[in-house]
Amino acid sequence: MRCMLLSLVLLALGCWPQQGDDELPGQVVGEFEAVGVMVEQSCGAAVPARDPLDLSFELRLEENGRAYYRQPTGTAFAGTGSNGEYRFQVSQSWSVIEPDQFRGYVGCSVTQRDIFTFIIEEPEVDLAADAGVDMEEADGGAAAIDPTLVKLTGSQRTDITPLTGSDCGPAVVALGGPFLALPCTVEYVLTGNGI
Repeated sequence: MRCMLLSLVLLALGCWPQQGDDELPGQVVGEFEAVGVMVEQSCGAAVPARDPLDLSFELRLEENGRAYYRQPTGTAFAGTGSNGEYRFQVSQSWSVIEPDQFRGYVGCSVTQRDIFTFIIEEPEVDLAADAGVDMEEADGGAAAIDPTLVKLTGSQRTDITPLTGSDCGPAVVALGGPFLALPCTVEYVLTGNGI
């Protein structure tokens, strides 16, 4: 059944083609590792969601606020970023049960919406760290920040909703289907740090 939800953690639209690190847009915000603790799983066995969820990824940001999320050796996904907050959202629709015109069954199609949000918190920098340095070169010691001190919080949420006009009753466990309920949600709360 469609690699059930594309393995939850990565999205199918909004991709940036991969040709090499030098060709990815934006400046590197950082590389991060995060652990997600599941706080909701109302989809049942249809979504084989791991708990905990381990993520390793890179964030990039362009001056115009367009941001990119990419797991190692993976595709980059576009979103937005501003003031340390990043959001990535992708939706796609797919068929769970095909229509059967001979039985008069309209089929069951759903929309899957994946939303990742991250908040990046860098430690305070000490302006005294620049004592004796020209103002043009001053960075408040930011160049020397240990990446492991950069903290990340956020969430990863997948919502699955039947399309208007679909009959998803047969897709629910009570009627022999794989979903515990429809609509349904899988959500993780994420915490991590830079690497």
